[in-house]
Amino acid sequence: MGLSAIISLIVFVIVVIGILSQKIDKTLISMLGAVFLLIIGTFSHPMLAIRNYVDFNTLLFLVGIMLFVDVLKKTGLFESFAALILKLFGSNIYALFWGLTIFVAIIAGYIEVIATILIFIPITLSITEFLNVNHMPFTLGVIFASQIGGMATMMGQPPNIMISSATMFSFSEFSGVMYPIAIISLVISNLLILLFFKSDFSIKLDRSKLKNFSNDSSKDKKKLSVAIILFIIVVIAFIFHHELNIESSTVALAAGFVSLLLISPKEVEEILSKIEWDIILFIFALFVIVGALIETGAISYMAQLLFNVSGESLILLSITVLLISAFTSAFMNNIAITAAFIPLVSYLPTLNPLVFSNLNPVWYALSLGTCLGGIATPIASLPNMIALNLMFKSTGKKISFTELFKYGFLILIVNIIVSIVYLRVVVF
Repeated sequence: MGLSAIISLIVFVIVVIGILSQKIDKTLISMLGAVFLLIIGTFSHPMLAIRNYVDFNTLLFLVGIMLFVDVLKKTGLFESFAALILKLFGSNIYALFWGLTIFVAIIAGYIEVIATILIFIPITLSITEFLNVNHMPFTLGVIFASQIGGMATMMGQPPNIMISSATMFSFSEFSGVMYPIAIISLVISNLLILLFFKSDFSIKLDRSKLKNFSNDSSKDKKKLSVAIILFIIVVIAFIFHHELNIESSTVALAAGFVSLLLISPKEVEEILSKIEWDIILFIFALFVIVGALIETGAISYMAQLLFNVSGESLILLSITVLLISAFTSAFMNNIAITAAFIPLVSYLPTLNPLVFSNLNPVWYALSLGTCLGGIATPIASLPNMIALNLMFKSTGKKISFTELFKYGFLILIVNIIVSIVYLRVVVF
């Protein structure tokens, strides 16, 4: 590797360590790294490099979907979902746990996991406080369910959004492979949580209290109806966007701004200010940093190392990608890992066009690894960080790294084993 490649790799490692340490804001350290690489002349044409290496489809998708969710939240749609869950499953604590986590997993596949966390962690804490039960198994269940549910579709998880932008998968093709393993992973996660917190599920719920939950008559019924219709239309649009030859980001932006027009046209500035702009800038910076790795040849060097490890076996390569992405994503942010792996995988046909003519198994392995790795620790993914921050603000209690790790890492290990078997049987 040349000097510029080594510098780019050093910057990438420093940024990842900074994110891992949590001693400096992730957006700040990543933006500083990106700006440094632009200043020192890593790219011969910086603006052209930004256009070539930054995936604006992913960024605009996130802007649109965050806007859409913020608008829908104001209508009371998600509180209605919670009330419905309690009505259907509130008579039994096991049924409530399964009903809540399954519902969250389904929603996460269509409105993106970060948005799902922002909606359902507060709702989950409200439900557990109202019923006077331990919030921990329910909170962990929702965190893991959102991550796993988001894994099932191209739009649910940030890694999947990035992978779908780099590939030609249709919604139905991708979900046809990922949905079954997501269901299996959710069942494994839930069963292990029930085992970890066995004593907390031995109580009986007071059904008479359920009538008083979320009985908010002040909500605008007309706006709620509009929100329900919009939600259904947007889900359908996402499912068929490939067939309609429309980018996922276009669907998301349309969803966000049309909902804003129909539901909250006088609150544009307020709602726009609630978009998680720090997350958008964080991902933008990662694209620039990884772009530097591509520009300088560092990615091609790492691709060659990966190729040397797996030889000419597509199966071994896919399993290697799954394992490396899963375990690195457990300790480093999975968006950063995905951003680094995408150009690396894309480069493989250059090394052996015959063996790597079909990279689909490798892309599925990368999705499984980064999404599952994201459940293992508090720092593994943005949804985890956001969820734990929301929980701390609501309860005043923190989940330590060790506490989440002892639950999440075991769930990760079991799901990795099952995923390897699934890849071998179903994908190849």
